[in-house]
Order: sequence, then C-alpha cells, then structure tokens
Amino acid sequence: MIDFLRIHVVWDVRSREGARIAERLSQHFDGIGMERDGVAFRVPVRFSSTPWDEGSTLPRPIDLGLAKHNAVILLHDEEMHDRKEDWDGWVSDLHARMKLRAQQDVYVAFGSPTGEAPLRSDAEARVQYQYRKKWSHLPTESARDQRLLLLMLIRVRDHFRKLAGEARKEPFFVSHAKADGDLTARAIVDFINDTSDALPLDTFYDAAELMPGEIFEERFKEEIGHGTLLAIVSDVYETRPWCVFELTEAKRARRPIVLADVCGNRVSRTYPYGANLPRVRVVPRPGDTAWIEPLLVEALSEGLRCDLFERQATLASPADTLILPRPPELFDVIDRAALPGRIVYPDPPVGDIEADLLFRALAACAPATDLKTLGQIT
Repeated sequence: MIDFLRIHVVWDVRSREGARIAERLSQHFDGIGMERDGVAFRVPVRFSSTPWDEGSTLPRPIDLGLAKHNAVILLHDEEMHDRKEDWDGWVSDLHARMKLRAQQDVYVAFGSPTGEAPLRSDAEARVQYQYRKKWSHLPTESARDQRLLLLMLIRVRDHFRKLAGEARKEPFFVSHAKADGDLTARAIVDFINDTSDALPLDTFYDAAELMPGEIFEERFKEEIGHGTLLAIVSDVYETRPWCVFELTEAKRARRPIVLADVCGNRVSRTYPYGANLPRVRVVPRPGDTAWIEPLLVEALSEGLRCDLFERQATLASPADTLILPRPPELFDVIDRAALPGRIVYPDPPVGDIEADLLFRALAACAPATDLKTLGQIT
C-alpha cells in the first residue's frame, strides 16, 4: 500500500547525533495530534544512513514511489562533510528524481552544528540550509531537538499549503481573555516574533493589530478562517463572549485548534462546544520561555494531522461530502442549513454513546446523511 506521506531522515552512518535525532523524529510522528482510544494519526518515518552494501559508504537511494508525498530531512554535519563528494552525488540524484515528481515532495536541509559548508549541489541550487550552529544558545539537547522539529513542521505544512494553492502564510490566532490570559498570549506572540530566533510564523494577537476603520468581527473571521487557533484557556476564558466567538468560528471553519490550559483556580462553567479538541496543560513562569516551543510543536502537529487527513479524505470522497478533521459532534450537525450525503471523520469510530446521539440528530434533520470514518470508505 502506498503511504500518503513518508518522512525520510538522512544522515551519515557515523553520526551519533544524526541517529539520535532520527529516533526523536520517529517517536514524534508515530502519533501526532489528537489521540483517541489509544489510536493516533501516524506518519511513517524511514531512516537512510546505513550503507546498503560493503562497498559503499552511502545508503540505498530513497524509493520515492512508495508514498504520494515524501519529506526528506537531511541532517548535514561534520561526518557528512567528511564524505561530501560521495554525499553530493547521492543528494544530486535525489533532487533529480524529486523533480520528476512535479513538486509532490519536499526537501528540508539542516546545516552542520559545527558550521561546515553545505553540499555543493545544494549550494549551487540555492537550497537554504537551516544552520544549527546558530542554536548554540539553546540550553539543552532537548531544546535543540525541539527547534529542529518545530522548523521541520513549519516547512512541511507550508509545502502542503502551497500544493493546495494557498499563497498566504497560516497565522497563529492566539485567542485569550485579557483579564487572566494576556501575559501568556503576549509571551507566545513575542517569542514567535523575536527576530533573533527567526521563526517563519505569523501571529494574530488581538484588535490592536487592526487598521483604523476595519470591522474587527470580519477581520477576526478572516484570520481564523485560514489560521491555527491556539486558545489560552484561563479561568475566565469561557465566560468571555469574544473568546467563545473565536473558538466557535474556528470550529465552524474546521481549522486546527489546540487548547492551552493555564487555569489556576476554578472554572464556574465550561463552554459546551469548547471540547472535542486537543488540550495541553501549560504552566508559564515569569521570564521562562521553555514551555512555548513544545506548545507550538503540539499546535503545528495537530495542524499537520488536519492537513493530511483532509487531503486524504478529499481524494477518497465524492463531492457531496462534509470532511471533519475531528470526531463529529452535535455542533457539526445543527450548525449547517443543510448537510451533504456523507460526513467523513478520522478513525476510530466514535463510541456508542456519542454515535447514538449523532444518529438521533441526523434522523431528525438529515436522515439521508451517511456517517463514516475515512477507514470505512477506503
């Protein structure tokens, strides 16, 4: 069976750091985004480092035909530089074969932590390397791995967005209550926009970003409609009308959403349509930003899961289909004037209690609508 996306991690077999990073990536993509009933979305990760015969120093060429899309992650370092002539030929061949596949694949190159020059073929092709030498200020190995994972996710998501014909960057819409979530939201926005880290992400913070005369409800809908919503769920978040509006609009637009739980005391009432989403417990501390990148990785991973599911479901479904990136809920059934012939959502199927409520709602308002998981139609 052909995979929809395969990730290939490439490093020189002598590099211990390359092997460690490859294992870290494999663990992450073994289950990304939302997990339900022990089932999580998995992107297969393949390693390319071990020489394929005794007479070679290089791995076997990657078989790009085993996936509809491939993401090739090059971990360039001093060991690879030591064999640069051999590796240059290997990478040149890879680029030639990727070119024949009409931009279905993406190449992500991470430069040497010790500053060696890029491979000649990449330099001549003006391929941008992400220089890991610049990450020396990051305090731990784990923090550097987190940065690599974050940038890789940004690049892969950007690739799929361009394949879909979307020219604009996808912003992080940081939804928050001013009363007790503003410091957390501001810390995230400042971190993303800090030019010293050069993270290629856009943010939307609040109405202060609007031009004079703009209608903020329309602008909020526009930004939410093509963004990822990161909701800072504080004690009062779900009591604020605009926070509820932003969360509801993101659900209505079927956008990636992650809830960052920063609640400290007691929530008197939760918003009934604010569930059915990934929720991450966050404990921000003054002057500490170590919690931000793991949160961004969670949000981008959920975004990639949504991207891949929607593209797979679109290919497998007739036109008359509502594709939901999350399990269906009553909100999805009653929020539309009319429902199509089929609703498709991620595996596994919802449990008996949820299914019973959904089938009763569909029987009342759209009895002809069929409810299936992607696995049930492919």
